Parts: sequence; C-alpha cells; structure tokens
Amino acid sequence: MDDILKIGGRDFTSRLFVGTGKFSSNRLMLESILASESQMITVAMKRIDMANEEEDDMLQHINRDHVQFLPNTSGVRNAQEAILAARLARECFGTDFIKLEIHPDPKYLLPDPIETLTATEVLAKEGFHVLPYIQAAPVM
Repeated sequence: MDDILKIGGRDFTSRLFVGTGKFSSNRLMLESILASESQMITVAMKRIDMANEEEDDMLQHINRDHVQFLPNTSGVRNAQEAILAARLARECFGTDFIKLEIHPDPKYLLPDPIETLTATEVLAKEGFHVLPYIQAAPVM
C-alpha cells in the first residue's frame, strides 16, 4: 500500500494539516508543528503582515523549506474576494497552494458551497492547488 499523499505534484507522508490560529504564542506554535511532524501548515492571510513578510513574527517561526505553506482565505464573503485573496497569496508567498474558505455570514462561519465551487473553478484554471473548506455536499 502506498502511504504517500500526493497533492499538486508534492508528496506528503503526513496527512495531518496543522493550523496556526489557536496558539498562545508563536514559540508554542513552532513546537507543536515540530512535534506533530505535519508537512502542511495553514495560515490565515489576515494574521500576517504581508507588506513586511521578513519581519512578521509568525512567519519567522515557520520553516517553509520543511513544510508546505497553505495560506487560507478566511474572512472572505464571496468567490470574487476569495479569488483576489488567492492571487495575493500567490504573489506574496510564492505558492500555488490555497485553502479556500468562503463564509458569507461571519457569525456562523458556514461555508458557501456555490461560491466555493465558483472560486475553485477559476483558481484551478489559473494553476492553483485548491483545498476547499466545505461541508459534505453529495450533489456538489
């Protein structure tokens, strides 16, 4: 049995994706990433100083040579905003990987399947490796 997970031309031996949003410190985040042996790290773009990436404290704690950096579009409300955020992430971080999150209502944070599909179709045509955050929807 092949235990390799293949996404976007990359091979991953770990299926654990680690988010960076709930740690009390960036040092604890780094220690957790290392202990988990995760190879895919999600980061909300709104938490990063994209204009000053070299000085951003969180980014200084993520070694992108050892993990796949996965910016996410958390906070966008529709496909148009998500597409713009993905393009900005590609430009800023040099990655075609994107975690697509579209939440039209910030109170409930339920993903919008139609807007997610619309954005995914556009981004996939542009060469992105889209990992959508979405509820199980057999019809979709």
